[in-house]
This record gives sequence, structure tokens and C-alpha cells, in this order.
Amino acid sequence: MKHILVILVLALFVPTLQAETVVAQGTSSRRQEMLQRYARKSAVKQVLTAEQFLEVARKGDTDAIASVTQLDFFKQTDKFSNNCFHLAKDAATVQALAAVIRRLDNNFQAEIKRLRNQRNDMGETPLLAHINYGKADTFALLYEGSDLAEAVREVRLVDKGGALSVTASIKKGIARSLSQDISGRTVAQAALANMEQPGMASVVEYFQIHAPYLF
Repeated sequence: MKHILVILVLALFVPTLQAETVVAQGTSSRRQEMLQRYARKSAVKQVLTAEQFLEVARKGDTDAIASVTQLDFFKQTDKFSNNCFHLAKDAATVQALAAVIRRLDNNFQAEIKRLRNQRNDMGETPLLAHINYGKADTFALLYEGSDLAEAVREVRLVDKGGALSVTASIKKGIARSLSQDISGRTVAQAALANMEQPGMASVVEYFQIHAPYLF
């Protein structure tokens, strides 16, 4: 009889232990998931410091960029005077950076233009830096709205011969100076030198049609 009672107690006790183990495992699993989520959020918060912002742009972390809440981050440059546009990994990164500026700055067009035209220690604008490194996908984003694009447009407006030819020649010189780094190499020449890179042929073709004097 005693043996039967022991068996019955065990029969009741074991499932209870199993159920408690399952609950404990489930709780542990949920806790682990919560800790992982917290770690991910903490990681995002951790990279969004002024000191690390440029590295975020370099890595192309668009999620982290979208979380930026301080416009002062965009005043940051690295030790070579590169701004976030100089260092942006690709076109998606440039777009993410511009989107944050639009969200934070009522005068966003002026700020984006400032970043497009800022030069590093090598005399490179972001456009020229990207082309020098063989990155063509950012061309339209960094070229349109830049001082160089405006200068090229002005040349096209007056380059019709006759009395305007002298003016056109002067404006071509201005456009050429805006397209050069401190070595004297123009963005068109840089594109030609990197012709084998994806998309670069289109950049070369653009300058051949619209600004052949930059070669």
C-alpha cells in the first residue's frame, strides 16, 4: 500500500516539476530576448555620440543615422577635415544624412549645400572624394546643388560664341577651379581614371557632354 502511495505522489509531483521547468525556461527565454533588445538599443545609443557620428556615416549605418537628434553632429569633421558626406559609405547613406538634416533644420538646403561644398585637407569636396575612391552611385546626390554644378550650368548659358565667348572662357576657368583638388586633378579626370568602376562610365559621359573643358 505504501508503495502505491509513493507512486501516486511521484506521478503527481513529476508533471508539476516539468511544468515549472517549462515555465522557467519560457521566462528565461523571454528575459534573454528582452536583454538582447536592450543591448541592441544601447548599441544604437552608444554610436550616436558626436565623436562616433562620422564612423556611423563611414559604415553606412542608416538606422543609427536616422536616430540622430542633434544638428551639431553635422559640423563634425575627422582629422583630415572630412565631413559626413565625404565619408558616407554610399548613396543610401548620403540620402539618410540629408533626410536627418531636413528633419532637424528649417534651413536644410543651405546646410546640405555647405556639406556638399566643404573641402578636406586634400582640397576635395565630397563629390571629388567619392569619385577619387571610385564611387559613382553618389554622383547625382553630391553634384546637384553644388557650386560646381551651378558653375557648369552658367557656362552652358553663355557659351554660345560671339561677345559672350570671353565671359564663357572666364566661367569655364571658375568651374575648373571648383572641380579640382589641391593636386590640380579635376573630378572629370578622376572619373576617367576610375572608368572601370561600376557606374563611372555614366559620370565620364556626363562631363564629356556638359563640361568637356574639365578633362
